[in-house]
Amino acid sequence: MVFVEGVSIAYATSHTLTVGADTTDTSNKDEGGGDWASSEVNLLNWSATSENLMGAGQGKGFSDLLALMTSKTKVQVAFAAKGSNAKTVPTGGWTGGGAYASGEAYITNLSINAPNGEYATFTVEFTGVGPLNEASSGNDGE
Repeated sequence: MVFVEGVSIAYATSHTLTVGADTTDTSNKDEGGGDWASSEVNLLNWSATSENLMGAGQGKGFSDLLALMTSKTKVQVAFAAKGSNAKTVPTGGWTGGGAYASGEAYITNLSINAPNGEYATFTVEFTGVGPLNEASSGNDGE
């Protein structure tokens, strides 16, 4: 699950964590024999995406995330398993049970999709600011 400031995003259906690297071309006449490019990693980056059903559920909803985005607030984001084995969502939303990866991020995209005759959904995208911290909780992912 994805947690924002320690609380899950309500009605999540899918999460994605992406880690990437920016590279610089270091190709030269001495290496590669002219057929292969050479490069070095400069900067690492990360982002996370959560897809969710619209609704007034427990946890962070579209309105909460919109307020954080429009105020340009940096948030703590964690990609983790939920911290409870409860069958129903606790009041206020799920909390994390040990992050697999976490860091500070800005909300850089927030969109709603409301197709005719189907459930409305929203997608939120986070862009990491600084390092993605790895941890192991010993639990399987959700």
